[in-house]
Amino acid sequence: MNRFLKLSIAGTLACTMAGCGSHASSGKKTVTINVAIAPDYAPYESLNKQGKIVGFDADMIKLFPSYLNTSTTTYKFKYNQMSFDNIITQLQANQADVGISGFSYNKKRKVSWSTPYAATAQMAVVNKGSGIKTLKDLEGKKLAAQTGSTGEEAAKKVKGATVSSVSNAQENFPALKAKQFDAVIVELAVAKKYAKAQGFDIMPQSLKDEKNYIVAKQGNTKMINLMNKALKKFLASKDYKRLTDKYGLKPLEK
Repeated sequence: MNRFLKLSIAGTLACTMAGCGSHASSGKKTVTINVAIAPDYAPYESLNKQGKIVGFDADMIKLFPSYLNTSTTTYKFKYNQMSFDNIITQLQANQADVGISGFSYNKKRKVSWSTPYAATAQMAVVNKGSGIKTLKDLEGKKLAAQTGSTGEEAAKKVKGATVSSVSNAQENFPALKAKQFDAVIVELAVAKKYAKAQGFDIMPQSLKDEKNYIVAKQGNTKMINLMNKALKKFLASKDYKRLTDKYGLKPLEK
């Protein structure tokens, strides 16, 4: 699943990490930003039947060139698909410029963080009639979460719980349906999507309230500043409400 592209390093501000080229006829420079993404986390990102990446993050990324393009520079975003737990490693190894995959803040992650772009929470998805309604009810239960996620971290803090970590978040839900687990810990929008589509319930109480961010290699302030420039315009646009409504994400409070 992993497809890594080596980066082209140039000396200008915009090209510090991203690959760059130029249009001979126009003299415009093209900056290609390689995006590390794990398309197994709908509605943030997933693969449709044609194998195309779709979801909130994908639609957001499509808008970024319109926010960043100038008379001299054109920005392009190229996906590098990989498992979520590999994204930070690839950023650190300069195999990707940014990670855009529903990231929630965790101080243990050695990355640079953008400004947030959505509010979220870690929720427990359970089978109907499970009786799980509070954190107390989760104690001693079998829990599942995505490897490397803050949901995994939250699950491991539940007293007496047995936590199974799975790289592909989608695999947890068939296992939950088969009662191999008592609950799956995922972000709010993901929980809502699977609850609606497959008839699960969501524990009313969150395990942890969070926000979503874009990440880059630790210390890469130039790339983070570029992402923040795009995010500022995105959050102020009508597209922000349209996409949060479309995908069931919780917008940031103004």
